[in-house]
Amino acid sequence: MRASEVKQDMRKIDLDLKVVEIEEPRTYTSRTGKEGRVTTAIGEDDSGRIKITLWDNDVDRVKVGNQIRIRNGYSRLFRDEVYVSAGVYGKLEVVE
Repeated sequence: MRASEVKQDMRKIDLDLKVVEIEEPRTYTSRTGKEGRVTTAIGEDDSGRIKITLWDNDVDRVKVGNQIRIRNGYSRLFRDEVYVSAGVYGKLEVVE
C-alpha cells in the first residue's frame, strides 16, 4: 500500500515510509492509569505524506531520516486528519 491510498478506518495496512518530521513527545495516562508517551511523525513515500502516531518505545526508536515499515497497522481520523499506527496488533520496524 502507498501513503496516498490510506483512508480513515482502514485495517491491515502495510506501509514503507521515510520519516521526515517528528513532533515533540507528550505524556498521556491510559484508561488503566498507566502513563506513557506519544508523538506524531510525518512519513512519506513517492505517492505523498501521512501522519504516523508513535507510542511509547517507538517514540525513542524512530528518528528523522529513518526508513520504517509498518505491518498490520490501522488508520483513524483525528482532528480531521488521517493518522496511521502500528497499534497493539501491528508491527513497526526501523529498516535503516
